[in-house]
Amino acid sequence: MATNSTKFLIGLFVIVGVLIFAGVLIWIGAAKFFAKGSLYSVYFDESVQGLQVDSAIKYRGVAIGNVKRIGVAPDYRLIEVIMKINLRGEMAQQTIASLKTAGITGVVFIELDQISEGELAGSPKLSFKPPYPVIPSRLSEISRILSDAGVVIEKVGTIDFRSISDNLIQTTETIKRLMEGNRIQNI
Repeated sequence: MATNSTKFLIGLFVIVGVLIFAGVLIWIGAAKFFAKGSLYSVYFDESVQGLQVDSAIKYRGVAIGNVKRIGVAPDYRLIEVIMKINLRGEMAQQTIASLKTAGITGVVFIELDQISEGELAGSPKLSFKPPYPVIPSRLSEISRILSDAGVVIEKVGTIDFRSISDNLIQTTETIKRLMEGNRIQNI
C-alpha cells in the first residue's frame, strides 16, 4: 500500500515534469518573438506561388530573416510580402529583392542582393502608402526569361522568310548555271 509520502513524491514529479514541458514549449515559441530584425515590405508584380509564411530571406545565400505575411496589396494588383529581416545601417536602401527557387522542389525564397544601375526602373510603382519601409523588387529569373522569349518570338515574326527563300533559290540557280557553263567545263 502506498504511503502518503510516496503519493506526494509522484505528484510532485508529475507537476515538475509538466512545468518543465510547458517552459520548453514557451521558450521555443517565444524565440520567434525575440528574434532580431525589423519589418520591411516588398511588392511583386508576378506570381509568388511556392513562397510561404516562414520562407527564408537570404542576402547572397546567407539567411537573414523570414517571411511574416503574404497577401494582396491595397491596389489589388501587386502581391505584398512582409518580411522580418536583420539588416544593419543603410543596407535596406541598397538592396533589391527577387524570388528564387530552391532546386526542383518548387520551394521559393526571397533573395536580396545589391542594386545594380538601372534595376529600379523595373520595380513596381506603388499607388498607396505601405505600412513598412519598402525594399524594391525585380522580376524573377524565370519571369525575365519568359518575357525575353516573348520579345524573341515577336522579332522572329517580323523576319521575311519568303524573301529569304526566294533569294536562296535564285542564288542556287545562279551557282548551277555557273557550274554548267563552258568555262567550268573547260577547267
